[in-house]
Amino acid sequence: MKIFEYPFPIEIGSVCDLDFLPNGAPVTIQGYENRQDLVWGQQTVQMPEGWSSPEFPFVRYLPDGRLLVVDTGFKASTGRNAWILNSRGSVESHFEIGSAAVEIAGLWGLIAVAYHPISAKAHGHQIQPLQRTAIAFFDLQGRLVMGFNQEAATVGVIAENVRCMTALSRSQLLFVPEKLTVHGREVENPVVLFDCASRRPRVYSAPFPKAEAVSMADGFIHLASPEGWEDQIITFDAETKISQHRGEFLGLFRGLEGGGFLAQLSAADYAVVVPEAPTSQTLPLKEPAVEIPNHNQNIDT
Repeated sequence: MKIFEYPFPIEIGSVCDLDFLPNGAPVTIQGYENRQDLVWGQQTVQMPEGWSSPEFPFVRYLPDGRLLVVDTGFKASTGRNAWILNSRGSVESHFEIGSAAVEIAGLWGLIAVAYHPISAKAHGHQIQPLQRTAIAFFDLQGRLVMGFNQEAATVGVIAENVRCMTALSRSQLLFVPEKLTVHGREVENPVVLFDCASRRPRVYSAPFPKAEAVSMADGFIHLASPEGWEDQIITFDAETKISQHRGEFLGLFRGLEGGGFLAQLSAADYAVVVPEAPTSQTLPLKEPAVEIPNHNQNIDT
């Protein structure tokens, strides 16, 4: 694997979350349990009023040049816990995304929020209707636009408990649900590619379950730490399920656009991990491993 380290100075405490600006520079939430700041380029911005300094907050760069920050604290999750900030750090939108989000991605005109209701319940959160969408999509004013399950149900696809999600582009998402059914038939180890523009899901079957992070490049899907492969990255061909070991790496954080993964090395050090190219014995992706009856043109078969 190729590994690119991203160490950067700590202004306060440790790094709680980070994302990347278009020029590759990191934007971070840094701090302690009782104080956190947003470090955005050369400026340090105070978090919005009401911020509870949660252990695992979110910060995401949006394609329009603004930032999304989400408070995942227990009390905050019962109300409006998401803010969109402009380049001056001023609040432009304040809205509710619900509790226990697994992953968040900024898309063109949309914000995708993935949920794992069973995990939320285990941590004492109340299961909310939003969480049953699998992935909820909000506009840039914080208004709910659609849910994955509501859109995919028209073609018989239902997903439950998303484990991880990665934006492959500003309109495509790749995600791994715990369970997925197609017209009532459960898919083994599902991985879903969803185009937000056409709203057409494409379902693949992976060779291993329970990935902790997922990415995709050049027609190959990469799974980080699937069951039976702790701290490993596996690449597979979705048609044949032929898999190859790509390497071992501790501290994998989440998938990135372009086929890589973000890994946390310490409180101040992160790295981008890029799997090596598969060998010739693995073929490019062709058709999905799961045959889906074409009852509706909104699904890709």
